This record gives sequence, C-alpha cells and structure tokens, in this order.
Amino acid sequence: MAMSAAKETTESCLPQSATIIIKNQEPHPRGLLEVTPDGGRIIFENKDEKEYRLRLWKTETDSAAGLDVLLPANGAFTVLIKQNDVFSYSVMNLGDVEALSGNGGGPIKN
Repeated sequence: MAMSAAKETTESCLPQSATIIIKNQEPHPRGLLEVTPDGGRIIFENKDEKEYRLRLWKTETDSAAGLDVLLPANGAFTVLIKQNDVFSYSVMNLGDVEALSGNGGGPIKN
C-alpha cells in the first residue's frame, strides 16, 4: 500500500536520533521526543559519576511492568525505535523499585 505524501514527508523530517542527557539524575530534554521508525534511536547519556536504574515502559501501561536496565556512570544506553513505539521512562537510584521515585520523561516515540 502506498504511503500518502503528507505522511511520507512527516516521517522523513524526523531525526535519526535524539539524545537525553542525565545530570544530577534529571533528564534533559524531559518531554516528547520523536525519531524516525527506520533505525531511529534514543540515546540516554549519563553525565553523573553514579549509575542509575533506567526503567522503560509502554505508555498507558503500569510502569511496574516495564524493563529495567543499568545506565552506567558516565556511560550511555541506546534504544532502537520501531514503527508505532511509544514509551515513557524513569531515571531511578539502583535500589528503587517504584518509577515515581525517579525522574522521568517522555513519551519517546517514532
């Protein structure tokens, strides 16, 4: 099925990647980020000397059902985006289990 010219133009205008910088456990930028679904990536770059638990979950679902990954001190973690992906995230201390204990943002989408 052919894609409409408007939709094709919108998707082609989306960036290939976007970076979220973490400083003092705070994500910047914090709001909506959108990248192309064709290999698009969201890079979480930690500028702190401390590692964090990064929780990712599908928007409109319970954050407890999300995926937790380690965001290393002075390190990075990259998420690849698929067509129609939409998720939220929280930057948490390692020992925390509730997403609300951290500093979050999003949504992240294609």
